Amino acid sequence: MPHRGRLLLAGALMLVSTGISLSLPLVARGALDRVLQTHDVATLDRLALLLVGLVVVGSVFGYAQYLVVAYAGNRIVQEMRARLFAHLQRLPVAFFDRTRAGDLTSLLSNDVSLLQQTLTEDLVRLAGNLVTLFGGITLAVVIDWRLTVVVVGLLACVVGMFMVMGRRLRKMTRASLDALSDAMGGISEALSNIRLVKAFAREEHEDRRTGDKLDAVFHLSMKSSRLEGAFGTIAFAGFILVLLGVVWYGGRNVMNGTLTAGSLLAFLMTVTIISGPMSSIAIQFSRLQRAMGASDRLFALLDDELEPADAPGAGPFPASAGNVVFDNVAFAYTHDAPVLRGLSIELPAGKVTACVGASGAGKTTLAMLLYRFYEPQSGNITIDGVPITAIRRQELREHIGIVPQEAILFNGTIRDNIRYGKLTASDAEIEAAARAANVEEFVLPLEKGYDTILGERGMTLSGGQRQRVAIARAVLKDPRLLILDEATSALDTRSEMLVREALERLMRGRTTLVIAHRLTTIQSADQIIVLEGGQVVESGTHAQLLRTDGQYADLHGLLRTSLTEGEGEEAVVAVGAGER
Repeated sequence: MPHRGRLLLAGALMLVSTGISLSLPLVARGALDRVLQTHDVATLDRLALLLVGLVVVGSVFGYAQYLVVAYAGNRIVQEMRARLFAHLQRLPVAFFDRTRAGDLTSLLSNDVSLLQQTLTEDLVRLAGNLVTLFGGITLAVVIDWRLTVVVVGLLACVVGMFMVMGRRLRKMTRASLDALSDAMGGISEALSNIRLVKAFAREEHEDRRTGDKLDAVFHLSMKSSRLEGAFGTIAFAGFILVLLGVVWYGGRNVMNGTLTAGSLLAFLMTVTIISGPMSSIAIQFSRLQRAMGASDRLFALLDDELEPADAPGAGPFPASAGNVVFDNVAFAYTHDAPVLRGLSIELPAGKVTACVGASGAGKTTLAMLLYRFYEPQSGNITIDGVPITAIRRQELREHIGIVPQEAILFNGTIRDNIRYGKLTASDAEIEAAARAANVEEFVLPLEKGYDTILGERGMTLSGGQRQRVAIARAVLKDPRLLILDEATSALDTRSEMLVREALERLMRGRTTLVIAHRLTTIQSADQIIVLEGGQVVESGTHAQLLRTDGQYADLHGLLRTSLTEGEGEEAVVAVGAGER
């Protein structure tokens, strides 16, 4: 609808171009009959020039119409891709739990490309061809209605077959695109985890798995191609039959004197004009069915519900200290597997709260709920007494910082990755945050410094370096609440020392939730919470929990034993790692 002005202009240009084309047989009929009567060569020359002139003018209008349609179609597709991307970003996190990134990439590329061809070329051309076809039939009636009956009869048979085959092609296209999305999703998954594939020497296994999926795409595509090819074949055969019918029936009428030679020529020109749209409609109709199959998938995606809107009257993030309370919170990712069961904890403002527990205890779920990536089934989460549902979602997330176990970086410069924490930050602010996070230690020796390009997911940096860039990003964001999720569990001793030093600067004065951190950092937390089965089983300081001789004391004892045996802390950290 926003482009209806351009599309209407294209339609007007198309009508002019089509009108000129349809005028050719009428001009030729009258002029040829006059030439045959007068035998005037000059009249024949003027006829030829007039026809050439009409063809040139019609072509100019046709070209102008093509450019207008191309502009409108490409703009529509650009806006469609942008709209789809914006929609995807605002879908709930649960949507991405069940959907692979490769499937979405296929939608944004393959499905939209099919739609692009239809919008930029086929749709308006189809309309133009239909106008030409029906205009030609009307013109044929004016010239000789009896010949027209022959033509329309044959065309009706062809169109009927188009309608039956078109419905099948649409279904086949959707099935083919679904199969292609599955294949592309598998390819994307394998390539994004290439280190794991190589570590297990599973290249041939992935080849076979992907090959099977691509074979399925091939067979479905061949079914569609056979059907699409049948469209063109039927259209071509239909045109030949129409031409033969006109020559046979028209020739008989000329011989018995009921039709003039000029009228037969005009009718043959009309059939020739009709033949182009007829074969073109076959191709365009098949493409239109393919595009409709793609659009079914695209609009199904756009129909997915977005994250719920902010509650009426939702306000800004509280300006006070930042005290967080989970009050009797129950949550499950799926109905049959509860993760939190009536959990109640308090994260004191400006203090460090550490959360430990076995895999599946619900530690990382606390962070997901605090961000409102998911909503609890019951209970409340408040910040300074304000329910987080009464805080605008965008502001809530702007005031929470996170340093995850696996630092997530983009394929850009180090400077750009740090600036992601605050898009309006100056270079001086970025470099100050980098110094606070001990990033400068490895950036200064680099030839391009902060303008060094990182590979995908920052894989050109070591784990400790990536983690420090993530910390610098959090420092620049300057959040009120901070979440550290396994922030040093996979680092060597020196990297851990540099990262821990940066984290201590970052945590200072902030309400901090430390999830399954190494026990050496947990020991200094203001309070430690032990989770089991989605509930708090112990809480207190390091010293208090050791005196109670409960689960935390057992975990601490396991650490001492492993260190004595030379296994290192990693054996203990694994107890609390890996859960959602």
